[in-house]
Amino acid sequence: MTKILQLTTYPTRYPRHGGQLRAHHTARVLEESGYILDRMPVFSQSLYPRGGEDPAVDLDQARTKRRFRDTWQVMDLTTCELAAVDNTCFQKFADRIQASDADILMLEEPWLWPAVWRWRDSLSAPPPVVYNAYNIEYRAKAAMLVEAKVSGADDICADVEALERDLTQCAAGSSATTAEDAATMQAWTENRVVVARNGTILRKVEHLHHILPVPLEPCQKFLLFVGSGQPPNFTGFWDMVIPALSTLRAGERIVVAGSVSQLIESRIEKDGPLCMARDRLILLGQVNDLTLECLLCNAAGILLPITYGGGSNLKTAEALISGLPIVGTTHAFRGFEEYKSLPAVTIEDDPTAFAVGIRRAFNSKASPRAIHLQKQLLWESTLQPIVDLVSTIAS
Repeated sequence: MTKILQLTTYPTRYPRHGGQLRAHHTARVLEESGYILDRMPVFSQSLYPRGGEDPAVDLDQARTKRRFRDTWQVMDLTTCELAAVDNTCFQKFADRIQASDADILMLEEPWLWPAVWRWRDSLSAPPPVVYNAYNIEYRAKAAMLVEAKVSGADDICADVEALERDLTQCAAGSSATTAEDAATMQAWTENRVVVARNGTILRKVEHLHHILPVPLEPCQKFLLFVGSGQPPNFTGFWDMVIPALSTLRAGERIVVAGSVSQLIESRIEKDGPLCMARDRLILLGQVNDLTLECLLCNAAGILLPITYGGGSNLKTAEALISGLPIVGTTHAFRGFEEYKSLPAVTIEDDPTAFAVGIRRAFNSKASPRAIHLQKQLLWESTLQPIVDLVSTIAS
């Protein structure tokens, strides 16, 4: 039976953010397809103090040696490369890989490639590598670094691009989350690149009607935005949703769940209180699964105001499967283009038009998605190309 060692840069047993969720379900779907999965998370414990599992290699002690310490936008690059350049970390890394005795190495994102390359370089017949790309990272980093006005952004992005190109060329096969990203990667390699977009799970939430977290009340109608603290989530919300607050009527609210709430709150405090934000915007912060399900059950619709970034948006799949009215941008539907014409889906890229879409969502009603559409959006379906790719490489 084929054994796969899955290398991640975060814990995945109890996933919260998008990368964790994709890696978690990739492992699950492969296991359900008959493969043995050995999970090897390599990260700094202090970055995930409540991650639910310990790192196979803890990079905390080496973090003082990382490059660009004042540039948090590339912390994934500069922290994870310590597994290769710090000899103590590398030895633990190499020992753990050796102990796994895996038939295939699977890298979720490119950041641990320097350490894997160093380990493979000493072997006469190293196991093949599968690279699961979530973005074309150098493009995503460029957008964030330019937005933050970071000096030396071009040199940093060149490092990231070189890393991605080398890994894609060396991998026995790769996956991307959109056809556009796959085309970019295919130009770097003669080996196979498949498209495996993000998916979701089917939630049973009907029994949670009128059960809401404080301060929401059953008499209020609200649209929901769920996002991590990544810059594209904040920028999109600030540019597309904040201007629409003045169009909300009495009893209507915009509810935000996820760590993007802290970024929005900080910006409001910095710029002074927005009169319309005081009672029309509810920032819940990070929520547990039960609270999220309560919000999805009772929301009048879902907002997807992403204006830049790479890969496909995991929250788009969750919004689509819910059957709720959606107001999103063209960019939020990367990888889900065929769903843009569904009833109750509004796509707008102009803030004024987006506000009109919000008004329309409040006046629309939910309608369950057809069964065949639901199945297309589940992880078991969206990740099948990775299962097929592994099967080809294993044989």
